[in-house]
Formats: sequence, structure tokens, C-alpha cells
Amino acid sequence: FKCLNAPTLYMLLRNCWERYNPNEFEKFGENCLFIIFLGSKLGLYTSPFIMLCLYRRGYLCLDGMMTLTKFSVSVGVILGTSYCLRSYGRSTNPRYTEFYSKLDEVKKSPSERTLKNIKNYDFEFESWPVEYEYSQSLAVPRRQDTASWRSTIASLIRSPCSVIGYVVLHTFGIRMLYPGSTSILNYVLFNVLMDGRKTLVENMNGIRYKLKTKDGNYIDTMFVDKRPRPGSVNETTAKGNTLVICSEGNAGFYENGIMPTAIHADFSVLGWNHPGFGCSTGMPYIDQEQNAMETVMQFSIHKLGFQPKQIILYGWSIGGYSTTWAAKHYNDVKAVVLDATFDDILPLALRQMPDVLEPLVKLTIRCYADLNVAANLAEYQGLIKLVRRSQDEIIATDPGDLASNRGNMLLSKLLRRRYPLLINATTEPILCNWLVTTAAEQASLMEEFNVNREECRQILNEYKEQYGSKYPYSSLGAQLTDEQHIQLVLYLAEHYMVDFAANHVTPLPSRIFMNITADI
Repeated sequence: FKCLNAPTLYMLLRNCWERYNPNEFEKFGENCLFIIFLGSKLGLYTSPFIMLCLYRRGYLCLDGMMTLTKFSVSVGVILGTSYCLRSYGRSTNPRYTEFYSKLDEVKKSPSERTLKNIKNYDFEFESWPVEYEYSQSLAVPRRQDTASWRSTIASLIRSPCSVIGYVVLHTFGIRMLYPGSTSILNYVLFNVLMDGRKTLVENMNGIRYKLKTKDGNYIDTMFVDKRPRPGSVNETTAKGNTLVICSEGNAGFYENGIMPTAIHADFSVLGWNHPGFGCSTGMPYIDQEQNAMETVMQFSIHKLGFQPKQIILYGWSIGGYSTTWAAKHYNDVKAVVLDATFDDILPLALRQMPDVLEPLVKLTIRCYADLNVAANLAEYQGLIKLVRRSQDEIIATDPGDLASNRGNMLLSKLLRRRYPLLINATTEPILCNWLVTTAAEQASLMEEFNVNREECRQILNEYKEQYGSKYPYSSLGAQLTDEQHIQLVLYLAEHYMVDFAANHVTPLPSRIFMNITADI
């Protein structure tokens, strides 16, 4: 009976990782349970149609209800029998009973030894032991990014449009923003994600952790530790003392996402899945995203032992929101790297919807899903590197038009925030011209305006010596000529942004990541 509600085992480590092979009893019971589960899901989504059919065929009367009751009892008997068969199959399988005894041991007496033993298995995440839980005493002070529940209720009462917007986001809207949270995509990618975990653990010495957030969600994470052992420190291994926290895109998972880019650059790396993605629970609503990110940061600092100044935040696509939110609240992190990221989700959301729905889309986004990367980034004081993909078809409002890439707007807003006197009527058209060109054309533009990088660095260093390094540099440019303004703006644009000739989903090569982080 212990195996009746025991977790499903997927893989186990012997000499190497291998798939778990259930016996015939367990396999038959599992297949029956899956068919019933699938039928219940389909029934839920098609319930209005089913109820209409039942009504038309007379099944909602007394005689019909008797038939439905018999059908329900039959399904219940099959369900119970399937559980028993699966339980019997597991209890007679030596490999499963060995796994279950180790899982039972870690529940009764969690220790480093028992946790290490259970990590030789891949099984249902629901039963995975929690190794870090969000601590309120370690929480950073938060600025109110979204409306509180009281103001949300007040706005819902005041405005019928707010009610519609709330319903839209909490039904299909959030799944349009984050398709990785849909059940069907998680089901389709199940084996791919499992193989990805296997690769990270087997080939890259990854360690899986389960974190519990403030709102009770469980976040699936993978940590690759490249910190040097005593006596083995050199230029390469020393990079392992820096942790890169990877935040994936709206259909990305750590199992097949951006982690390898940072791993192959010799950094220690922590990947995590958004709420509702893969094995992580919850849904990627903005408050749950923030709570997940804060728990990941707490875990990195207080469990893994990396100080904020040893952490690089690396976000791809919509993961740029979580990344910049963390940078805003942990202002002393070492650096932020944003790849294929937008400035504001609203223009991209409007592109996907009919013009007639524009007011509703604006209200829904601003009230309940205001993913404003540029606003978060403006609050960060540290080093920033942006990667723009010149063939990006996702974060461009007009696919194929480089000028409409929202990464351009992100850079423009960043420069305007940090260097307000440099972005003016003279420099703005030239910056726009630089942004609509590729890397080779940008180099020609730098030559055309005689940009001397050493002189630009000297001007910036002199300003920092006189006024300090805190942004914005509100006086920079006051005593400079228009020509110097232009040269500085082009230098800064080149400094902050790297152009990558690829589409949205092409993995970023490790060599580019290494070049970006070389001076960090």
C-alpha cells in the first residue's frame, strides 16, 4: 500500500543514467490512469458541449442519471483497479523498491548523505525534497511594482473593462504571454526536458534543487558548480567563482535553454524554470515571477554561498523582466546581460492583436502584466551588456525590419536615463542611424565621426573622478562640443550593445558570451 500514491520513477543512475523500466503490472496500471486523466482533461475543456449533448439525449433526467451513475461507478472501479495494479507492480520491482526506500529515508531523516542518494534518481517533482525555502527575514525591501489586491479589487469594481482585462489575462492571456506554462507544451516536451536534465547532470555535473517561494510555489532549479578546488586556481577556474543566473524566455526551460552558453564559458551557473514551466508549480503571473526570482536570489546567496558582487544576471527574451527585476532590487550584483530582450511588452502585445482591441490590451497589460524591462533597468547602477539579434523576428514589431527591434528602444532608454545631456536633438538622429545598421556598417559610422575610444574612456573616467560613478551622469556633456557628444554617444552605444547576426531562437555562442563578460 505504500506504493499506492508513490511518485513515478523516470530515470536512475547505475554506471550511467538509464530509463526506468516498469514491469507489466505497473505499465498497464499507469497507462489506464493516463487514459482516465487525459479523458478528464478533455472532458473539462469540452464540458459545455458535453452537457449540451447529454441534455439533448435525455441523460439529465432521472433515468439518464442512473445510466451516468453506472458509468461513473465503472470508471471508479477501473481507476481503483489501475492504482492497485500499479502499486503491485512497483512493490514487486526491486529497482523501484530500492528507490522508494531511499526516498522514505530522506523524508524521515534528511541529511547530506540521504539527499545525495535520492539525487541518483529522476522522479515526480512533487515528491522531490525541498532544500531551500523563502525567508521573510532575508527579503529585500520591494517597491510596489504592481497594484495591491485592495487596489485591484477597487479597480475591478470601478471599471467593467478592468473585469474583462482581469478575466482575459487569467484565462488565455497569460498563456499567450508565456506559452511554456501550457499543459500541452509541457506534455509534448516531457521527454526532451528529461533528456536535458540527464545531460546537465551526467555531462556537466549539475545538481538539481527544489525551492519553495513566498506564495507556496515550488521552483525547479539546476546548479552547475565550477568553483575551483583549493590549489587548482588559474585564470579559467577562477571564473567559476562567479555565478551566472539564467532566466529563460516565454517558452524556454533550463533543460534545453541558455545554461550551456554560460557553462561553456567556464562560469558557475544556476538555471531555473518559471512558475508553471516544466516541473515548477504555479503560473507566471507577475507577482509569482517576482517571488520566484527573489527565492532564486536568496538561494544563490544564502545556500550556494555566492555574494551579490559575484553574480551575473543573464536573461533571454522575456526572461529579461525577471533578470532586471532582480537587478533593481539587488543593486550590487556584478553585471546584467540581456539577450534578445525588449524594452516594454506592450508594443509586442499590440502587434499580435486586432486594432479594435487596443484599449483592452493596453489596460490588461498595464494593470496586470506590465513587463517593463527598461523601467527596471533604469534603477540598476551596475554593468550592463545588451545583445541585439539583427534577424530577430519575435521582438521586432515589424519582423524583418531592424529599426523596429525593441532592443533598439531598450538601448535608447538606457542611454537617455544614464546620460541625459548626451541624448539631444543633435545626437538622437545619429544614434537612430547607428541602431538600424549591422555591425560592419556600425564600424564605418564610427570611423565617419572619428570616434576615438581612448579619448571617450578618458572623458568618462574624468567625470567619475569629479562627480562619482552613480547614475545618471547628469552633468556629463555640459562643457562638450556637439562633435564630442556624437562621439560619446556612438562609443557608449557600442559599449553597451553587441550585434549578433541571428534570429530569436539561435543559441548564443559561448565565445560571444565570453567576449561580453571579458571586461566585467
